[in-house]
Amino acid sequence: MLSEVFTAGDQLPSHGAAFFETGGFTPWDTQENQFLFSPPEPVFSFSGSDNSTPKTNSSDEANVVDERKRRRMISNRESARRSRMRKQKHLENMRNLSNRLKTNNRELMNRLRVVNLHGKIVREENQRLRSESVLLQEKLWGIRQVLLVRQLHHQLLPSAWPCNNNVTSIYEQYPQSLIT
Repeated sequence: MLSEVFTAGDQLPSHGAAFFETGGFTPWDTQENQFLFSPPEPVFSFSGSDNSTPKTNSSDEANVVDERKRRRMISNRESARRSRMRKQKHLENMRNLSNRLKTNNRELMNRLRVVNLHGKIVREENQRLRSESVLLQEKLWGIRQVLLVRQLHHQLLPSAWPCNNNVTSIYEQYPQSLIT
């Protein structure tokens, strides 16, 4: 290809020689391929009244930019709407969770009151039974004392009064196991 373009006496341009020597593209190849790799840049013109706002030469490019802005605006609105919906759904879920937890808390508080009341009743019943047990133990001790006194009296009575050996006493009717 180079043999067709250059003859022996031709000189390569200085910027083209660097590409050729490094094994890159020739300047002609890069200029032709430049349009394949990057889109053409729009040409801007500035009006005399406002130098800060560039304007394109073509109304098609303005329409493309306006269409992009419109799509972006619609996309942003849709994204904001979805975000609000997610936030609203999250808020509703949190309210439902709060209501469920409040209901569970009330149920647990009611259970606790019932258990405390039942515990109080059981403690009062235990106290009553302890008091009754103490009274019954005192009565039992008193009965044992009476029986011991009668048994002692019965054992001493026949030996002290020999004439009473023929009389059966009321104490002999009870077996010994009841006395002790």
